[in-house]
Amino acid sequence: MESRLIDVLQPIKDNDYTLPEGQNLQELTTMMLQKIGSVHPVLRDELIHMIFTTFIERGHYTNEQLKNILQSILNKNYLFYRIGMSKNEEDAVFKRSFSVLLIPPIMQKHRKSPFLKEEEIHRVWENLKKYMQQEKDHRGYVKEKGWAHAMAHAADAIYSVAACEEITKEEVLEMLPVIRQQFMIDQPYLFDEEERMVTAVLMMFRKIEHAERIEWLETLLYIRDSWQNPDEDIIINNSKHFMRAMYFRMIEGDYRELRQVLENLLRELRKQEAY
Repeated sequence: MESRLIDVLQPIKDNDYTLPEGQNLQELTTMMLQKIGSVHPVLRDELIHMIFTTFIERGHYTNEQLKNILQSILNKNYLFYRIGMSKNEEDAVFKRSFSVLLIPPIMQKHRKSPFLKEEEIHRVWENLKKYMQQEKDHRGYVKEKGWAHAMAHAADAIYSVAACEEITKEEVLEMLPVIRQQFMIDQPYLFDEEERMVTAVLMMFRKIEHAERIEWLETLLYIRDSWQNPDEDIIINNSKHFMRAMYFRMIEGDYRELRQVLENLLRELRKQEAY
């Protein structure tokens, strides 16, 4: 079935993402959703993801169709597919990760011309928060299968929803500790996940007070429990990379005080390093 779907989708991409005459958009959408988590990197990333994104951006879908797509990807068969039962390095992450990556183009469409109700935006945010709390597969690029990149894709989705005026200060304050939890882990991030998440965090910072920004930044300072556990060195490294990414992004804009906070935190973090 995957090779047949490639045969259907490749000409669409090659023809500037034009839907062939006689091709039913709803049937095509169903087929793409069914294979959104394929381990075939060309089918999943270069065809299904790119066609979905381009079709959404170019207005091929009605608002009602976009709502239906959004509702589909937020359920247990997509965003939460096997999330609590996946074994390490199981392929289920691709379905979750590329489901979450459908949220940004839909949200961008909503921000340009609102069509989602306020409660629907809050529902997307709440599901993103639950997803962030539960995702345990932090692989970036997987040999022969391409990008999994769950945290980077989640970051893009968080940014896209946080940019909606419907998202409140309280919702941001609930999400920030979850982000901290996902980046202070004993698995190294190797593919600029922190850079993507910093973009989301800076968007969220627009909705909270200066003191609340500082309070959250201070949670990124990791205090080690032991000098004999190498896992803690990975956590410290993740913390350092996240704060450095934040610092250099803040060179542009009115962030002087926050940069000073980060400088102080990085000096303190240096004391936790093993060498």
